[in-house]
Amino acid sequence: MNKKNPFGIEDDGKTAGLLSYFFVLGWSMAYFGFHQNEKTSLSSYQLRQTLLLYISYVVIRYGLSLFFGMIGLSTGIFSLYYFIVPVNLGFIVLWIIGLTGAINGEKKPIPIFGQQAQNIFSI
Repeated sequence: MNKKNPFGIEDDGKTAGLLSYFFVLGWSMAYFGFHQNEKTSLSSYQLRQTLLLYISYVVIRYGLSLFFGMIGLSTGIFSLYYFIVPVNLGFIVLWIIGLTGAINGEKKPIPIFGQQAQNIFSI
């Protein structure tokens, strides 16, 4: 019943969803290698979750660096380090929550970004 993708692996959407959690290379392989040939609701769900998670991370992480660098607070008591570490840890926790859902094959939204991802990237 399941179609085979270019990698020769039968997929029900779980493999693409799991692979999408490994940043740019994994997301690209999941989308172009698995999802393009057979679009399942699980793979679509996980791809949307991770896309918004990664876009948000890049914008927030490097936006903070740019903002604090422009106003000259990148060193000293207001070191950028004190802002970047909690951001990184927060996104790692969100990534682990999403990855756990992908491993279990669930459509469990990532806190904060999950519902917005489904609305923004819905087709």
